[in-house]
Amino acid sequence: MSTFTGFVNPAFSQSSDEKGPYVDQVTFIWRDDENLALEEVRAGDFDLYFFRIPLEAADDAKNDPRLNVYDRTAGSQGLFVNPAPSRDGSTLNPFQFREARYALNYLIDREFVVNEILKGYGSPLVDPFGVYSPEYLNVIDIVESFGFRYNPALAESMISKVMISAGAVKEDNKWMYNGNPVAVKILIRQDDAPRKSMGELISSELEKIGFTVQKEYGDLNKANSVVYGSDPQDLQWHIYTEGFAGTAVFVRYNPIIPAQMYGPWLSRMPGALNPAYWNYKNATLDEVTQRIALFNFTSEEERNELVREAVKMGIQESVRIFVAQKTDPFVASSKIDGLVNDFGAGITSKYSLLNARPTDGSNSLDIGVKQIHQGSWNTIAGLQDTYSKDIYYSVVDLDTFRDPYTGEIIPFRTEWTDISTEGPLGTLDVPADAQMWDPTSQQWKPRGEGVKAISKVTFRPLYSNWHHGIPMDISDMMYADYFSTEWGTDLGAGDLTVDPEYTPQVSESLKLAKGTRYVAPDKIEVYVDIWHYDEKEIADSGTFFPVEPWEIMAASERLVTAGKLTYSRSEEAVRGVGWYDPIVPAHTEMIKQELQKMKSENFVPPALRDVVTVKDAIRRYDASIKWIEDHDNAVIGNGAFYLDSVNLAGGTMTIKAFRDQSYPFEVGHWSKYEAPRLADISRIDVPQSIAIGQPTTMAVDVEVAGQPSSDATVSYFVSDKDGNVVARGEAAPGVAGRFKIELTAEETSKLSPGPNQLRIFASSTEALRPDITTNTILATISATNNDNNPATNGQTSNNNNNPTLPPQQPSGCLIATAAFGSELTPQVQYLRNFRDHYILSTVSGSAFMNTFNSIYYSFSPQVADYEREQPWLQATVKAGLYPLFGILTAAERAHFVANGGEAGALASGAVASALIGAVYLWPAAVSTQLQRRFGTVTKISLVVLSLAVAFTVAGIIIAGSVQLLMASTALFVISLASISAMAAGRLVRVAYSKLSTGRY
Repeated sequence: MSTFTGFVNPAFSQSSDEKGPYVDQVTFIWRDDENLALEEVRAGDFDLYFFRIPLEAADDAKNDPRLNVYDRTAGSQGLFVNPAPSRDGSTLNPFQFREARYALNYLIDREFVVNEILKGYGSPLVDPFGVYSPEYLNVIDIVESFGFRYNPALAESMISKVMISAGAVKEDNKWMYNGNPVAVKILIRQDDAPRKSMGELISSELEKIGFTVQKEYGDLNKANSVVYGSDPQDLQWHIYTEGFAGTAVFVRYNPIIPAQMYGPWLSRMPGALNPAYWNYKNATLDEVTQRIALFNFTSEEERNELVREAVKMGIQESVRIFVAQKTDPFVASSKIDGLVNDFGAGITSKYSLLNARPTDGSNSLDIGVKQIHQGSWNTIAGLQDTYSKDIYYSVVDLDTFRDPYTGEIIPFRTEWTDISTEGPLGTLDVPADAQMWDPTSQQWKPRGEGVKAISKVTFRPLYSNWHHGIPMDISDMMYADYFSTEWGTDLGAGDLTVDPEYTPQVSESLKLAKGTRYVAPDKIEVYVDIWHYDEKEIADSGTFFPVEPWEIMAASERLVTAGKLTYSRSEEAVRGVGWYDPIVPAHTEMIKQELQKMKSENFVPPALRDVVTVKDAIRRYDASIKWIEDHDNAVIGNGAFYLDSVNLAGGTMTIKAFRDQSYPFEVGHWSKYEAPRLADISRIDVPQSIAIGQPTTMAVDVEVAGQPSSDATVSYFVSDKDGNVVARGEAAPGVAGRFKIELTAEETSKLSPGPNQLRIFASSTEALRPDITTNTILATISATNNDNNPATNGQTSNNNNNPTLPPQQPSGCLIATAAFGSELTPQVQYLRNFRDHYILSTVSGSAFMNTFNSIYYSFSPQVADYEREQPWLQATVKAGLYPLFGILTAAERAHFVANGGEAGALASGAVASALIGAVYLWPAAVSTQLQRRFGTVTKISLVVLSLAVAFTVAGIIIAGSVQLLMASTALFVISLASISAMAAGRLVRVAYSKLSTGRY
């Protein structure tokens, strides 16, 4: 090979005209033990692991020079709840009632799941998007309005009302119905440690409130059968610990997620629309989510409101309850360059395998996978699990894909030559010779005169050879077109081309199809009743591209209509035949035999009789038969890799580079996606206090890729003490990355006296993963608010002239983060949680933090930077912080005993200050000189403490006294710490004196 000079890694050589990926071969190896997989990456046996590593091992992995750790914040875990009533009424499903399902939101402790089970690698989740999704900014106020907090007493009260009204009684703290215990069956994923722990957690909570919990453990195969493949009314399950790995790609305007998570019409809710089963139904959610998915709106504002409505109703219904968004650490050898950490898929992205480059000169990759096979690979109603998708999408290319960092549609195997639209309200003419497949007459029919459409997309398919060597052509396009119409139309009884999962999904989109013109073999026009404010989304809706040759689709279709296989999981259970899977040996053999039968019949599908000759068809049959004989699978794709071999029993799959010159993309084509240009909030300037009812201004400094830049979007949300969003908007960009937030007098009038919350999201235009900060702003009541006097407490009403705090840092426990290695570690998360929930939630606590921050952030960045470079100092600080966790635990208890609020803040502050003084400051108080003045120092400290308490109480009562509170709370902490330090020092000296004289 000649040296290819166009790439970052000069050690890797490739021919400049070579097509496909860098590497020649990738072998996927089953390894469900995550600890073992991590060690194999360390040892060089694996190059990557396509699953998260154990969370407790992440910190060490990040410090290992043999490894690179890539965090993926995309997946989620939660509870899937069965809402079906008992078939005969003899038993009671408590979750058939919406109120009982909704109560689970208070019974599950999201903070505990994140901080303890996920070890801080995640965030609490209520909605299907999560804080890092571009959609979250649209629904943030909806999400926060629910105000879910762990409250088992409230949950029990809500559930008890439902149970009693349903006829259940509680005997000896056990719910009984018709004389029998009310059982709750929970299917717990034992192959996923966090979900196993979460399942045991919710089981314990349900047992505490009186249910008889039956725990059953299993993997995705068992869930496919028990949860997704059974009749919900059989009550084989009540709750399932569900998980989603995130989207296969990052999506900016996600049309499917609301329907997938909440809409029954998409076949992802209990019953899966199988007519033989009981089905969860919600016509309103169907209507709203269909309008989102099918672009049935006339403006961006209308679309956003539909998303908000869907999320609100979905949370209220609580059939699918989200608990935590995960930040999963993935690991790769440091010898692998070029991995693309897609904001949706992480390094399992299609782009990673296209662009991965071993630096040691190797041309192959060995990748460990959590599961090698967990569900069907058929392209109709299969490919529903992440394990299958991670491998499958490397062997096929789609018509469009997504930018891994903006989520915007990009053309992949199509070229858009024209996008025309008269939408949202106008129409254009559909040519009379545009055609559509007619399932009744089994032929293509012209649309005729007078047909209208909203949009037209003209595109050119980027053909190549299929992996078995036959060129893609117009027949493959037409068969894909035919199949969606044939199987998306239900003609009623006797129609064999109907699938309960696939047909309902496609039938809705078919209503928007107005015709297709096959203008030339490489030019297609599609007419649709679709409009979107982003024309790229119109193009995505109007283009298509087949992922398998028509003869493979036709063979599977014949087997399914003959009743020998099914396309969908739920239909498998009803019919008692196999869920078609082209990598299962028995199914592969069936496809081969069907191809041989088609060859002997000189079969040409009705949809292709005008474009395919018998000779052409037989040539294809022969090529596909040979492929199956050579590779033992029926996956014949069009991508940069082909599926060379499958060994399900041995737990391996191998894909190899498709070096055919017909493939359109050269080696290195996707290298531009190696590094995202992320935004970072470097500074926030906020007023020390905001006068309620007066306008104010704040500033945010943003860097992109390490340099000040205004090439970003900065969104802000201000919430009152109850979590209600009272102001929101986009900050105005200025020069050199400075953005201005201006709150009007009307907006500040909605603030709560005391602490309020400011959340800022900053993302660059080239990478929509936001940097997020949460800050507390103090609002004060001005005595002059009602008389239009511009002066407040001796200061001008223009808050720009008020004294400002030192720049607030982005919620950082900087020294602790440097000690433990990441702000996501449970230790740092605990410190942040204590600060946010016990200190910043009160006026007095917020005032103290203002004083603390002004001192702490004056030196902590420099200390943290030095600490990271000194392992001995990291270890020392880490050891020194552990007593603090015990101190804060005691302070939490004091907060609870004092019943929270300002009293709780003072109680917890007193306990924490006293213990911090006793534990950390006693060495300074041991000195003889200080101890000789013990009485004087203690008396002075007690006087200061008394005054501090008095002034703090006064400051709380007089809500506008921010300066008083800042001073008094600081004195309160210092005096208490001094008294306890002196007392501890005295005890140490006494103990030493006794020990030195032999008395005890």
